[in-house]
Amino acid sequence: MGGAGPRGLGWQALTPILPVRDVHAALAWYRDALGCEIAWVWDDGRFAAVFHGDVVQIYFRRADAAVTPAGFYIHVDDADRLHALFRERGVTIVEPLASTPWGMREFAVRDPDGHHLRFGHGEKTTAEIPRFRTPPSGR
Repeated sequence: MGGAGPRGLGWQALTPILPVRDVHAALAWYRDALGCEIAWVWDDGRFAAVFHGDVVQIYFRRADAAVTPAGFYIHVDDADRLHALFRERGVTIVEPLASTPWGMREFAVRDPDGHHLRFGHGEKTTAEIPRFRTPPSGR
């Protein structure tokens, strides 16, 4: 996968910053339900982060108004095993584990603030799925 732009300016990572009603409650849920590690809490408690492994980082900020839920996709090695683990932990599954027409095996959960987290692994490449189109090179 390539990217536009000059060499040496490559993007390193994408980290969502989720608004939450209670930063400490969000930290506890992501730790206990999803198995994340609490990475840090800013001194006034308005900001915090969880990490999962070396590549997943999720930041939280205390919302001053109503939370508008966000959604994101987390690519995993084995969605079936993760789904079973989350069920054992009592995580509410809002979309069941399924193989999709777009070549993913996936399921979704919702956190206490309404953020939608979809977990999945690829079963097919985009080249194997006729409905995917790739743009001409350079566009």
